[in-house]
Amino acid sequence: MSIINYTYYDTPDGHDLVKKLFYTNKKVSIIGFGLATSEIILVSKPKGYLETLIRYNKLMTPMFAATSAFCISTYCATHIREKDDVFNYAIGGFTAGALMGPFTKYYLVSVWLGIGCGLFGMVYKDCKMRNIELMPTFPAVRHQKHGDFRTPYRNWTLYEDRPKGWVAAEERAQ
Repeated sequence: MSIINYTYYDTPDGHDLVKKLFYTNKKVSIIGFGLATSEIILVSKPKGYLETLIRYNKLMTPMFAATSAFCISTYCATHIREKDDVFNYAIGGFTAGALMGPFTKYYLVSVWLGIGCGLFGMVYKDCKMRNIELMPTFPAVRHQKHGDFRTPYRNWTLYEDRPKGWVAAEERAQ
């Protein structure tokens, strides 16, 4: 499988670290670029290209560091413990959350963030192991009667189509 079409759960934990890092950092780059751009435009408003690049770096580096730390620590925990269970995600979540301390300079907050991310990682892995959908997604096929913004038909009519061969009364009179 190519690295472009790879998703995180194509292989079990403890395998393909480079592909998992590429996948997670690809997702974070999309989300982080959008969040950083909106913060730069709306809040910080740096002057010049260099200050803008520095601001992008300051905002996106913690995101890349946290996702990379989660992937690497989960990978290492899986290899050291030789088990694929919820505690590997707890270790990864705690590492990712605790890594925010040096970036934010609030070390007590980073400890609590690490504990929270570790607990969320345990819950997420448990749901994955039991095939429970924790974060629901939109269905692939949508059946709308009149259409909506996600359908390719763009049919917003209020009434049904007229039958074949229908002629208006004004046209029949002529």
